[in-house]
Amino acid sequence: MKTKTLLGFFLLSVMTFCMSACQDDAEIILFSGSQLINEPGTCTNTISSTTLYLNGRGTEDIGIANGKGGYSAQSSDETIVTATVSNDRLLINSHGKKGKATVTVSDKKGNSVVLPVTVSYGVATFYCGMNWSGFAISVGNELLTSGAEENKELLKLLNEVMLESYSFLKEQDVCIMQPDDVNSFLQEGKGSFKLKDIDGRIRVEGTYEVSLDEELETGKPELAFSFYQHQNGADKLLHKFYFEPSFVRQPSTRDIGPTRYYWMEQVTDSRYWDGVSLPEEEDVKVLYVVLASSSGIRPAEL
Repeated sequence: MKTKTLLGFFLLSVMTFCMSACQDDAEIILFSGSQLINEPGTCTNTISSTTLYLNGRGTEDIGIANGKGGYSAQSSDETIVTATVSNDRLLINSHGKKGKATVTVSDKKGNSVVLPVTVSYGVATFYCGMNWSGFAISVGNELLTSGAEENKELLKLLNEVMLESYSFLKEQDVCIMQPDDVNSFLQEGKGSFKLKDIDGRIRVEGTYEVSLDEELETGKPELAFSFYQHQNGADKLLHKFYFEPSFVRQPSTRDIGPTRYYWMEQVTDSRYWDGVSLPEEEDVKVLYVVLASSSGIRPAEL
């Protein structure tokens, strides 16, 4: 009985603490969205920091709750961001300069809260890990598996021949892509990229364009990323990678941590695999497949 009593008292204490953390009317709370989700024991849309992107969302509209009203806001560096309050909403604006600042929100009784703000360009970073890439063969848009002995030997030979000469998007590379607009990264648009090796050295850099086309012949338009490098006064197409094409089993995971994606390039017309006897069926494709992980759009290094 004593154990149950102590356990009940502990749970009651925890609940009281959680409720007071959300409902203490002397504590100013900042939140995303139109209203604070203030249920017993939770404040699911409160925020403690924010990031503005110079290539997309350069402003922020944040709700203010609790406190004693009469709110005002002050930025620690107005060359990076300015802050104002209107109708219990905190409005933050960037001004084209990367950096970090803090915004202090105060009420008429002197209570205050400090919000760290980062201003940078948004980038999507893709990490190509060990044993996550290789060459494959599709017949009628179905990938050959290594289950059959003849397929196993064929795929082994293809990879041995191709991996000696293929030079773009290798294992352990890091591809940093900076879209012109972070809000439409996986839509038709463009941006710049840097391809770094495992030691952080830049191997290739240039621009990319995103488009939908049917050149992969899967039966529907596929999302394609075309990578260009500026050479001799013009942009030269280096490679075209398709982002999770439909005839590949969807590999994306939605668990905690980085999400994994397939990138695929058609290299059927390449001469690198000369000497490898492909299946005689029609609609045979040679493909380079890369499994990469990414945590989505994040601020670039300042």
